[in-house]
Amino acid sequence: AIFDDPKPSKATTCMYKDLSRPQTSILTQLRSTHIGLNTFLYRFHLAPSPDCKHCLVPEIVSHYLLACTRFCHQR
Repeated sequence: AIFDDPKPSKATTCMYKDLSRPQTSILTQLRSTHIGLNTFLYRFHLAPSPDCKHCLVPEIVSHYLLACTRFCHQR
């Protein structure tokens, strides 16, 4: 089966080759959406709402990185 091969693809290896282990972990979590944002935490009853506390829209990765008003100055 496709999941039997434990090696990452060449594209994945190139993308992560210069990153530290913590950086690779965060990037993997962001790409898979399995990261501590409210939409993910809410699925497991670990957050009271899937919405961003600052913008009151679903706190998904694209919102967190590109649109959240909390991070306007950092962008």
